[in-house]
Amino acid sequence: MFMNKKNVLVIGSLNMDYVVYVNDFPNHGETIVGKNRSIQPGGKGENQAVALARSNKVNTSFIGAIGNDNDGKEIKKILKENKINAHLKVFDDIETGNATIVVNSSGENKIIIVAGANGKLSSNDIDLELIKQCDYVILQNEISSECNEFVIRQASKLGKVIVYNPAPYRKFNDDLWQYIDYFIPNKGELYSYTNIVDPIKGAKVLLSKGVKNVLVTLGIDGSFFVNNENLIKVPAFKVNAIDSVAAGDTYVGYFVSGIASRLTIKEAMKKASLASSITVSRKGSVNSIPFGDELCSSQNIKEQK
Repeated sequence: MFMNKKNVLVIGSLNMDYVVYVNDFPNHGETIVGKNRSIQPGGKGENQAVALARSNKVNTSFIGAIGNDNDGKEIKKILKENKINAHLKVFDDIETGNATIVVNSSGENKIIIVAGANGKLSSNDIDLELIKQCDYVILQNEISSECNEFVIRQASKLGKVIVYNPAPYRKFNDDLWQYIDYFIPNKGELYSYTNIVDPIKGAKVLLSKGVKNVLVTLGIDGSFFVNNENLIKVPAFKVNAIDSVAAGDTYVGYFVSGIASRLTIKEAMKKASLASSITVSRKGSVNSIPFGDELCSSQNIKEQK
């Protein structure tokens, strides 16, 4: 039976990523020699939108902000190439957001973000018609709290499914928990919100505050999903990780694509885990995010035991 694609709206950050690859991170005050570097679009919002679009299972729209500079023009080009319906606020007086990322030989990274135009995006720049037209709204923490809170309240009034990826960590108003349908932190972010070491116990605390579903990513330990009825655990896939940039964003994008295309929670988690395992096996941010047909040809990748 033919099924129309769901509409997913991402509201978030657009960055140009400046990535430097090193053997080991420098110590305090130490100067080291890097192996090489790359420059490519990224940002949590853009990464998640690209993952959604490349899954080819949903219609993807985006609201964000860029500067009137070369980085902004390159980002617009990437969004267009990935067939993302982008509504961008362009600022003449501030640069496009950017991130300086250092990746070591184990694929771990350290990231410094300069918000740039992302920090200027406000509730006045949000087209409510786009929220009305969508089925799912995805948010992260690389735009202002004011903007996120406005979107959460408006999307809730309109009955939309709200997905919140709280990265990087920042405080969250307690009265907003009740509006979150899917809260997707990593283990460290979950601890920051709960101060509870055991992630499952921490997730249940958030359920008690009104969150409907909590999905926690655990890196090489996989992920788990919990709500008031279910606890689902999915292992990670075993790959040679060389760069973890955009892995979490790939997971979020493919998970939402999965549930929006009627997969079960566990099926969507497995698909998201497989997609992120491909991402970590490649260098870069947007460039490392796989297309949906690549997942079909990567079924020989084995889950961790």
